[in-house]
Amino acid sequence: MDGTRATGLARLPTRRTELMKQIERYIFRRMAMLTFWSLVAATSIVLTTQVLIRVDVLTTTGAALSAFLQLAATLIPSVLVTVVPFALLIGVGQVLSGMNADSELVVMEGAGAGPATILKPVLILSAALSIFVLLVGNFVEPWANRKLSDVLAEAQSDLFSMAVRSGTFQRIEDGLHVQINEKLPGGELSGIFLSDTRTEGRELIYFAKQGMVQELGDVKILYMTDGEVQQRATGSNQISNVSFSSYALDLAAFLPAAGGANRRPKEQPTSYLLDPRADDYFVRNSPWVVKEEIVGRFSSWLYPLAFGFIAFTFLGKARSNRQEQVQNVFLVSVLALSLRGFGFYSGDAAGRSLTMEVLSYALPVSAIVMFGFLAGTGRTLTLPRAWSQLNGRLYEAALARFDRFTGTRQGNA
Repeated sequence: MDGTRATGLARLPTRRTELMKQIERYIFRRMAMLTFWSLVAATSIVLTTQVLIRVDVLTTTGAALSAFLQLAATLIPSVLVTVVPFALLIGVGQVLSGMNADSELVVMEGAGAGPATILKPVLILSAALSIFVLLVGNFVEPWANRKLSDVLAEAQSDLFSMAVRSGTFQRIEDGLHVQINEKLPGGELSGIFLSDTRTEGRELIYFAKQGMVQELGDVKILYMTDGEVQQRATGSNQISNVSFSSYALDLAAFLPAAGGANRRPKEQPTSYLLDPRADDYFVRNSPWVVKEEIVGRFSSWLYPLAFGFIAFTFLGKARSNRQEQVQNVFLVSVLALSLRGFGFYSGDAAGRSLTMEVLSYALPVSAIVMFGFLAGTGRTLTLPRAWSQLNGRLYEAALARFDRFTGTRQGNA
């Protein structure tokens, strides 16, 4: 009897460990599934808006359905990098809130499950998505951006051909317009006018009596002869005119043709951005754009991990007061949105400001350290009791006023 009893007692820790692992897998599956469907929904919404922004070029040129599908496919990686942290926040927050509402967290705590049982699935999912964002942002997204540029460049070249055929003033993209008077025998163009105001503070206008579009490999080049370039600084209104006997323009990016060096920083591999060519167009003319792209790629992956810790810190413990739980959900949303919103702002300003560059990394890292410490030590945050009681009274007063208002409306009806 004593041997049988000792064997049963020895099995208790093993059964307990298996039970905890089952609970962890259950929580992880729920969070992963809800995060996935949130990611699908959010990506679809954002992707639709991004496609609509760029679809005018394709529709104007009468591009085939394949061009639309390629456009949508190449936009997915950049959308994922932005949407993944918010999808994780929804998945983790909704599951923890649902478990609290269904008293699952209370039962788990009563059964002896510590905070680590809930934190482990959150940490695994957050870390996996952070690595996913890092890989997509540094490898897949630059490749997709290059493909996107090629699709739009081909459509813009077709739009240029349409302008030649119609002889009308055509907008290729915001700030870029072209007009061709007529097409001469042999493919030559007559009366070329190009206006480029895409660069802030500078306006470029090209005039040429004749020209011709030729292909060099996959690149379409506009060769112009007997013309001039007019450059105007919008801030000082200073105008400079340069006459030329011949001039070449790459229709894909509308930059002086020089091959791959004219790729925009978002289209370049990370290895190239860390060690770019000295004659790179953006390195010479807009170096801050290169730095902003580097900061964005090496800071975006931190946010899924930060959001996971934030959600657990506020929602990972059982709450008996439903109103307190709603307030915590609100706090998580405001904190996460504020953190990511400032991250977008600091990332855009990182190229021109060392302070913003440091903050782009410091803020998400600080959030990970602070909320990770709170989560690891089993501490959770909530509103102070006095604030919670005040919010409760305000909520009840607003609800009572609404009931009186609706009751009066019904009485009058």
